[in-house]
Amino acid sequence: MATRRGYAWSSLAICVAIVLSAFLLHGVFGEVGLLYTVLLIPMGLAVFIVAHDVLSRRNTAAAERRRLAGEREHVRRTVDFIADPDLTEQQRLAVIDALIPRVRRVRDRQKDRYPDPHEDPFTVRYVIVSELSPPARALLERARRAVTSVYASRAMRLRLLDGPANEMLLPRQIWEIALLLRAQTRLWQEQERAMSGVVTPELRAVLEPQQEALRRSAAAVKARVERLERYARRIAEADAALRARDALAANHKYRALLARTDDAEGPAVLEAQAEALEETLARSVREAAEAGHTLTMPAAP
Repeated sequence: MATRRGYAWSSLAICVAIVLSAFLLHGVFGEVGLLYTVLLIPMGLAVFIVAHDVLSRRNTAAAERRRLAGEREHVRRTVDFIADPDLTEQQRLAVIDALIPRVRRVRDRQKDRYPDPHEDPFTVRYVIVSELSPPARALLERARRAVTSVYASRAMRLRLLDGPANEMLLPRQIWEIALLLRAQTRLWQEQERAMSGVVTPELRAVLEPQQEALRRSAAAVKARVERLERYARRIAEADAALRARDALAANHKYRALLARTDDAEGPAVLEAQAEALEETLARSVREAAEAGHTLTMPAAP
């Protein structure tokens, strides 16, 4: 509405300018001024058309940016996906755009460029969690929960752990696990299709080694998730030691209470507990760091 009102005012302003110019030119040049006025009319119209086109393009582009921003936010809120941690911010936005239905329709029309879906640069850079099998989703959720607990830990906030290493290593672990689970899901689906009809001994002889390979891969991924969970447990134990150390700050209250009750042994017990706790805390942090070292980064290709 505001845009149409602007165009109306622009048109009125141009018409007024032409009329005033006609009077001015007629007063200065007489009849010749009318000829100049006739020449000004198409020039004014041309200026109006160009200005209208420029403003229209700007408004269309601004409306598209607002629409795209809203659709991107909707994808972030409604689509659970895991993206390659090596993506740049621009590439991450391209992945989000690929999950927008109208953008995906445009991409689907270009699929002839990628006859093999695994070569599609969008497909290989993200994993949609809902497309995984239920067991795969459960395993991935365990890995994500472990990583989240590490990031939320007090030991991490206090920088008792190698923060940069964790920030690089843990997202890479989740990404690689998600890729493996997606590949396993697709291969199990192939196995189900192959087993959907009559199963002959020849077919079974082909499928059983493939299924064994899938089972071995699934076991390896499960072991990888369990390593992440062990690491998270070590961090949780370090956090518990930190909380216990904080509780030591209240020991003076208990010593005072024991002193008022003529208990001579109690303060010595509290002091011994404090010393033991310091050793426990140091050991917990050290063991957590050692557990993190088992999550080695993959070798560069």
